[in-house]
Amino acid sequence: MKIVISASKGNSLIGFRGKLIKEWIKHGNEVICTSIESNKEMDDSITDLGAKYYQIKGSRTGTSIIEGFKMIHAYKKLYKKEKPDVAFLYMSKPIAFGGLAAIFSKVKHIYVFVTGLEIAFYSKGIKNAIVRLVLKTLFKIVHSKADKVFFMNQDDYNTFLKMGLVKKEQSRFVNGSGIDLNHYTYKPLPDKDAVCMVGRLVWSKGVGEFVEAAKIVHQKYRDVEFYIVGGYDENPESLSKKEIKEIKEQGEVVLYGYQNDVRPYIEKCSIFVLPSYHEGNGRSIVEAEAMGRPIVTTLAPGCRETVEDSINGYLVPVKDGEKIADAIIRILDNPELKEQMSKESLRVSKKFDVNEVNKVFLNEMNIL
Repeated sequence: MKIVISASKGNSLIGFRGKLIKEWIKHGNEVICTSIESNKEMDDSITDLGAKYYQIKGSRTGTSIIEGFKMIHAYKKLYKKEKPDVAFLYMSKPIAFGGLAAIFSKVKHIYVFVTGLEIAFYSKGIKNAIVRLVLKTLFKIVHSKADKVFFMNQDDYNTFLKMGLVKKEQSRFVNGSGIDLNHYTYKPLPDKDAVCMVGRLVWSKGVGEFVEAAKIVHQKYRDVEFYIVGGYDENPESLSKKEIKEIKEQGEVVLYGYQNDVRPYIEKCSIFVLPSYHEGNGRSIVEAEAMGRPIVTTLAPGCRETVEDSINGYLVPVKDGEKIADAIIRILDNPELKEQMSKESLRVSKKFDVNEVNKVFLNEMNIL
């Protein structure tokens, strides 16, 4: 069987779906990977997995209608050349444009993986309303022809069901993308406390609240370093270069930028924080749990599913820097609690083993 897997961000094919791609190939399938955003090393990285790679040229975040038609044409051209049996689609544009192209090209099987809601689904404004309407229309068409639609959390499923974008009988749940528990392994808590956040520099990740919490905590714990691992993103909700510069100048939070390997930064911290407004599934949270870090995150969909409140961390309201600071201080005030939460995080992480997540995909795709 020949499978085309389509994403927006090229690096997600390696970091998030690499194990799944290897499983498909191990079971005798040919795999072709596509992404909109790419880099010079993408071909080599995909080849190392045993697959082929094509870039679908276009903007990952743009809203041009003309560009949308061009992308549909590019996907159709690819499907015509490769003649796949399966289209596996995740992220908004691959689902919308790659999905339509798969229907037009009469690809036998279509699988959709909803890894989170597009910003337009939970943001206000006329532009977001238009984008939301277009995406709803395209998603409804694509999902109507999909064999299965996979969800990471109940909230996203409920939203799609309420909007009439998916049917109950075609929906399945997985515990996020899954993480490699042999890659993210337990590390003892450091002697010196530090607070880490991993995420793109966009407001909806809670960057503003993280900075606010740092200012509050520093009134009591001046020497505790707060830092963010994540780079600038071409996104409507991204911090501007000026805003990033202001954060650096304030000196409350260190910005380490994008890093290929976040493990040294998680190992360095004693508390991991993700103040996100919405996630498909908080992958960075689970990575930190696997390394034994207490967690502070929000009650947002995709975040609250990853933490057992007051057991391995704390769940706080969305957009509330003070509550984030309070939770951090509670952990810093109690070294025994910090150690206990560390052990509990390691336990919780087992639920998100990538091997178990991939079994769901393989079973539903009749590959096992």
